[in-house]
Amino acid sequence: MGVKSKKIMNESKLKQVILNYLSNAELKETLHDPKLELGFSFIFPKGTTPQGRPIGRPFTVVKAKNKNILEITSPVPLAPEHIKKLESIEKQAKDKFVRKLIKQFVLKEVFFTFDLSHNRYAVIDNIFLDKNRVISRNTFYNSVRKVLGCVIYSILELQDFCSGEFDISDLKLIL
Repeated sequence: MGVKSKKIMNESKLKQVILNYLSNAELKETLHDPKLELGFSFIFPKGTTPQGRPIGRPFTVVKAKNKNILEITSPVPLAPEHIKKLESIEKQAKDKFVRKLIKQFVLKEVFFTFDLSHNRYAVIDNIFLDKNRVISRNTFYNSVRKVLGCVIYSILELQDFCSGEFDISDLKLIL
């Protein structure tokens, strides 16, 4: 029983630490899933534009049960105008564009998922947890900022691509 109560206390401590760190973000909700030890949805950075729109991006931070990994994810749904543009080009050009984003994600050492059939992708970073140490605020926010940077870069590349700021033929250089 002593081992279980120690494990629960560590889980509780980690939840409290993450909640404390999220005071620098806009906490949206606590995720309730039996597969998770902890899960939170938040917006970072917090704040709004003069028009009232959030300036931050949506994120989730989760820790699955029996895993020593904290996963920080930011989903990116494609805008209707981007979907229309991507559907209008050749598959080869679209694939090259996606490979360009993948190369950038690999260089930044983040994970990613592309679900183009549902017009979305996500950028993910993992923080590996040590049983005896709590992660620092700096470690947590370095991971969040790394994901945020990759998301913003990918959105800007997508906007440039879809606005025609660079010619699709330029993608031939990527191979």
